[in-house]
Amino acid sequence: MTEVQNDILAYSIDAAAKASHTGKTSLYAEIKAGRLRAIKRGARTLITADALREWLHSLPQIGNGRK
Repeated sequence: MTEVQNDILAYSIDAAAKASHTGKTSLYAEIKAGRLRAIKRGARTLITADALREWLHSLPQIGNGRK
């Protein structure tokens, strides 16, 4: 069973894809396009929790937001 962790500071690409329900290829494309900030730690590409939230909030909304 996976617990939700609110204290995560950075995600691997795999973990960011799972957390955001997005494919890894799409994340790499967003990083390459400059729309998603990522950092390097040795050979690993990491996405900070703040950067992932900012990117998700920047995506277009569907509809007018009303129910």
